[in-house]
Amino acid sequence: MTAPTLEVRGLTCAIGRRTLLRDADLTARPGTSLSVMGPSGSGKSTLLSCLAGLHTPQAGTIRVDGTDIASLRPARAAAWRLRTIGFVYQFGELLPELSAVENAALPLLIAGRGRREAYGTAESLLGELGVGGVADSPASVLSGGERQRVAVARALSTRPPLILADEPTGALDEHTTDDVCETLFRLPGRYGCALVVVTHNPVVAHRADRRLTLREGTLHDSTPGTPPDTTTAEA
Repeated sequence: MTAPTLEVRGLTCAIGRRTLLRDADLTARPGTSLSVMGPSGSGKSTLLSCLAGLHTPQAGTIRVDGTDIASLRPARAAAWRLRTIGFVYQFGELLPELSAVENAALPLLIAGRGRREAYGTAESLLGELGVGGVADSPASVLSGGERQRVAVARALSTRPPLILADEPTGALDEHTTDDVCETLFRLPGRYGCALVVVTHNPVVAHRADRRLTLREGTLHDSTPGTPPDTTTAEA
């Protein structure tokens, strides 16, 4: 069996007196997708922050592409994150004064790639994701769906093994949500990455290979055919 891209064991995370995650386990393998659903404030975004090494949990281990996040020194963590994890946020978080292709090329430029390589890769990804025609347009004039596809291209630019998406359709209408979901959930099969999406939208969550629900700090596997008391998920 293929080694997991993401492996989480016994993850416990509290903020103040509130425990947001309690002894959580999950696994995601290359070419698969996993969704985590729950209401606002349930801890979904905190979970993603832990998976990215941006927040330190009280207990548990997180391994991404074979690396134990806790073993990373701060000086190495940013460079590791840049090449290992791609992020897609609710509002795209593009730099409005830059063009679509400039936004998509940013991670590669930060990683030290040459301008020709960075822009060539970005243009290729924008074309593959159906937004090649807006490559030279300022991000400020793009539609919501176009912004999210550019954000996906940016997340993919370094070919990371893991993509994390935080409410990626939360600011979109129903039609655009469907279009962006088509783009997102094709990524694992097309690029061989693992995809983790947190959302409050059951229609979005349903697209994933495995589906979790976060309730009162505990992850429950809600994939059809899974026993209702299952708390360990693998995709």
